[in-house]
Amino acid sequence: MTRRTAAVRCAAALLLSAAASPHAAAQLDAPFRTRNLSPMISVYGLPAWERAERGTEVGVTSELANHYRLSSRGSETLVLDGETWRSSLFVRHAFDGPWSVGLEVPYYQQSGGVLDDLIDGWHSAFGLPDGGRNRRAEDQLLFLAENGPGTYMMLDHRVRGLGDVQLSVGRELGGDGGLLLKASVKLPTGDEDMLAGSGAADLAVTLTRAKAVSLGGMPAAFFWGVGAIALGEPERIGFDAGDGTALGLLGGSLRPWPKLGFKAQLDVHGPLYDSRLEELDDPGVQATIGGWWRISKRGVLEAAVNEDLSVSTSPDVVIHMALRWSL
Repeated sequence: MTRRTAAVRCAAALLLSAAASPHAAAQLDAPFRTRNLSPMISVYGLPAWERAERGTEVGVTSELANHYRLSSRGSETLVLDGETWRSSLFVRHAFDGPWSVGLEVPYYQQSGGVLDDLIDGWHSAFGLPDGGRNRRAEDQLLFLAENGPGTYMMLDHRVRGLGDVQLSVGRELGGDGGLLLKASVKLPTGDEDMLAGSGAADLAVTLTRAKAVSLGGMPAAFFWGVGAIALGEPERIGFDAGDGTALGLLGGSLRPWPKLGFKAQLDVHGPLYDSRLEELDDPGVQATIGGWWRISKRGVLEAAVNEDLSVSTSPDVVIHMALRWSL
């Protein structure tokens, strides 16, 4: 065997080993950690979907969501014009048995943002409707809510601070470890005046199924989930909150190259308020499309764009970034 042949075989073995590593396979069926960041929705404890995985994972997610909704019906008025930047630190540890625990600490900034001009240019270039965006100046912040006489919530200046902390406990089910039952509680640690929390605790239960498959000879995976959330009564929001609602997830991924893959998913939740406004009383449906790059044996970088399929109930566009690290 020549030195060149030996080197080629060694490199191929290392490449196949990396592609088949548990961390690479895990990323295939791991959903994006994204949520509905509409200011009136994100105060609640919508859980991040997760897969069953052994070991410890730490990571940081950062999402920038652009909002523009002007709505009024009867005595109810809602103005959402601005941007939400939500970054969070999360840690998840799975024990040798079927149990796992998790912690997520979010940080919020509400501001006028920077995406208005980009979105206006996109709409203009492709002849898309702008949803009345020209009715207000670009990069302004106004979150306003009224229900009956007087204004009970108004935010018109940039603010930042910690959000509501979430704790979770999960248990693997089934023989292949692809089924995860998880309960999570959101604690009222955020400032409800800046819409970084609701001022109440929420409890969610989810069941997630993930399975690795092959598509056209390439590694692939699919995942789905169902769940429900019980809502506490918000302190600052005067609209009537529901007692709870259903949650859903459907997605899949494909890895054409050893270190690079693509992923898409749908996140769905039922109405969270009893309101005459469609922004509050309609179900939320979001599509997230993006991919990941395995930057090292244990590190993964994600990037995605989130679009609102149910236009009134979620942000116009969300830019999602995440860095995950397996220990």
